[in-house]
Amino acid sequence: MQSIVRSVQELFIRNNKFSALSLGALMLLAIVGMGLYSLTSLSGKAMKGYMVDKLETERQELVKDGEITDMLILRARSFETIEGSDVVRGMRKADRNEIVYVTPVQVVAQR
Repeated sequence: MQSIVRSVQELFIRNNKFSALSLGALMLLAIVGMGLYSLTSLSGKAMKGYMVDKLETERQELVKDGEITDMLILRARSFETIEGSDVVRGMRKADRNEIVYVTPVQVVAQR
């Protein structure tokens, strides 16, 4: 194990100075590291942009569905629709003697 460490040290350090090979290797390693970092960063941003577009499209569809639902509710509550329903058409007008009004009862407080 120590022989491997010594051979690596000899490869990179000669006469207590970094060799040109070691500087080139460090530069290459730094370039590759920065490239991988920027690649993952840009990939993450692209994925977030894709998700934002997808969610915006879904939101637009839901808004359109909500507007259609509101329109159908208003149509169902319209006077013409209620008047034309089978339940209302089956109703008859009450005679005068069938109508009873409830009068309020007045109660005197007791002690």
